[in-house]
Amino acid sequence: MGYKVVLLDFDDTLVDFHDAEVKAYAYLMNRYNVPEEKRNYEMFKKINQAHWEAFQRGEITKAEVLSHRFIETFHHYGMAINGHEADVTFRDGLATAKIKWLEGVGAALDYLKSKYTLAIVINGVTDTQKRRIAQTNLMSYIEHLFVSDEMGAQKPSHQFFDIVYETMPNYEKDDFVIIGDSLTSDIQGGINGGIDTIWYNHRQLENNTPITPTYTLKSMKAIDQIL
Repeated sequence: MGYKVVLLDFDDTLVDFHDAEVKAYAYLMNRYNVPEEKRNYEMFKKINQAHWEAFQRGEITKAEVLSHRFIETFHHYGMAINGHEADVTFRDGLATAKIKWLEGVGAALDYLKSKYTLAIVINGVTDTQKRRIAQTNLMSYIEHLFVSDEMGAQKPSHQFFDIVYETMPNYEKDDFVIIGDSLTSDIQGGINGGIDTIWYNHRQLENNTPITPTYTLKSMKAIDQIL
């Protein structure tokens, strides 16, 4: 447990992504004049998740994810739209949605900063993610920001983590640990990258996968019990 670097996921680990996504979806629906009674966020959420999982499996490209998720969503509303334009609108709503920190994150960041080198490791579109992070003081805590879009590799691929290690050559793999909420992205990514993992299960989910984190954390208030 002689860690020196803590890799932190952003969405739903430090900030409430569900809150931001709900706001972005409402922004999109307003722009396309979809009546309130027809809007189905839960349907979009399932469509979106299915597309990203297909991307992680290498079945579709990121460009197809970003556009087709909206083509399919609006098809259910009886509307034929330009998927790319809808994606740009949605991500603008996402980038401008007010950030909602998860409970205990501020104190946890202060604690971690006092002991470790911190870096953010996130999937997503560079412009959107950097606009969201710019709303916060997060850059004062971290030394590196790794965004999959500009790296050309996505969590959970080992290529993503290889770039992280190459960017921080003064550390060995054993020096790293990753904290994230996603078993398939963050935890599997850490496993693929050959480092220890902390599953931040603040939503109290069941692990029905073969993915086994090194540690499980249910509250940021307990971070000092692991690190």
